[in-house]
Amino acid sequence: MTTIVGGGGRTLLILNAEGATGRLESELAGLGWHTGRADLIAGDLAGLVDRLADLMAAPGSPDRTAILGFGEAGLAALEIADRHPERVTAVVVVGTAEHDLAGELSCPTLTLPASGRESVVSAVVPFLTTLDAADAEAEAPPHLPATLRPLTPALLNDAELLGRFREIGPVHRLTAEGGATTWILTGHAASTRTLTDPRLAGEVEITAGFRLQSDDPALAHKGDLDLITIDGGEHARLRRLLERHLTPERVEALRPRIRRAADALLDAIPAGEVVDFLHAFAYPLPVLVLCELLGVPEDRRGHIREWILERLVTPPPKAHPDIDELLRDLIAARRESPSDDLLGWVVAAEGDDLAEDDLVSAARFLMVNGHRAPTTVLASGLAALLKRPEQWARLVAEPALVATAVEELLRLVTPFPVTIARQVTAPMEVGDTPIPKGDLLGASLVAANRDPSFFPDPDLLDVGRRDNPHLAFGHGHHHCLGADLARAQLRVAFGTLARRFPDVELARDSRSLHYRQSSVRYLLGLPVVLRPDRRGEPAA
Repeated sequence: MTTIVGGGGRTLLILNAEGATGRLESELAGLGWHTGRADLIAGDLAGLVDRLADLMAAPGSPDRTAILGFGEAGLAALEIADRHPERVTAVVVVGTAEHDLAGELSCPTLTLPASGRESVVSAVVPFLTTLDAADAEAEAPPHLPATLRPLTPALLNDAELLGRFREIGPVHRLTAEGGATTWILTGHAASTRTLTDPRLAGEVEITAGFRLQSDDPALAHKGDLDLITIDGGEHARLRRLLERHLTPERVEALRPRIRRAADALLDAIPAGEVVDFLHAFAYPLPVLVLCELLGVPEDRRGHIREWILERLVTPPPKAHPDIDELLRDLIAARRESPSDDLLGWVVAAEGDDLAEDDLVSAARFLMVNGHRAPTTVLASGLAALLKRPEQWARLVAEPALVATAVEELLRLVTPFPVTIARQVTAPMEVGDTPIPKGDLLGASLVAANRDPSFFPDPDLLDVGRRDNPHLAFGHGHHHCLGADLARAQLRVAFGTLARRFPDVELARDSRSLHYRQSSVRYLLGLPVVLRPDRRGEPAA
């Protein structure tokens, strides 16, 4: 493996070079491009992806680069572009099997068949030249400094860049292909003020996709692929059906069950060995908590876990009648015999007035939305704490700080970096910027949660931070329905970890942790070693 040639400007990384690569490098140099080569050797595609991720994380690697990969190295480049769209400007794949990722990426792609190896130069140079022309046309909007590139969906996780936008003004147009015009709020005050504006509460609502999109023309969808547009009255009705029962008192009563679930997962992890915390704990715990909340029997929980963790990952979620049938069975059982769980509470409260279809939809809606935030904060939050060992040590020494620590992790991790965009139902102004009727408006929660006007030292992790009005769960009528439940399981999880495994440590250098950064930034794995308290061990 070689070092990427940097130097700023336009960069092409060539993986497992073949054929006329030297002539390609020469021609690109004449056009002002920097090039570098790397030979990736691994037994399978997953290994190639890991090696490329390590190379991209190495000191001296460019912030953004195009990648040309021969053979399976090209497939690895596509995977990295999917995980890190903010790092990859374009991908060229030469001589490999068919793949289906190219059409899903936010960057341009070029695929050349094995027979096209001899024409690499004649195909790649015009392709990259076209990128140059596109970049030249994509000038910053007039109100932005020329040095600040336009705000795109791939940059909505970039706290530093969003901070620069926040300094310029409270709202900015999102540069994205297709769909409705979208605006992004970039300050805490602007977000809290605007998200409660009645002009954002219209006859339709965009929400997380918990079923197929309706073909009703009145519900024409303008949002992202993993969202759907539903009737505003239905959205409010489904929320009301659940939120009156998700009270702090009832969530608090679930804590012993959450603690048992957390302990059982930790009991199954061998101490002193490298384990992927994400798959061993951060994924399964929120699913178990949802099953406890809904009263799913032990013998049906594997079905729910498979649906949430495997079948829901492809947007938009497909209709899954087996899940509806399972929920209807549980509701029927509660009609026969009351139970101390969410479905039981709703059935008892609604009585003969219960609309079963509404409860099935609401429960499905809760499961779709209820696992993502806790999983993200459990994994990324633990990584953040272990990168700042003095903060982890403070939490271990002062268990009472777990509540403030969880709020701080919610603020810094911000599991959903931007709110679901809402349709503007009447013309409005944010600052001096007019927002027309029919456009979409969302808030950058990353920018709001690091606003120095509200958070001193906003980039600093402080588990004891007291004044913490973060917006990790949103604001206004779209405030997260399961916020109390998420807080409860995060407090139990981090409190239990600090108590049982105070000497937990990362199993590799934190710089090599791999994140997928698209609409949501999340870890793809978190290798750790769980160690019990070693302070009582005798010296060797």
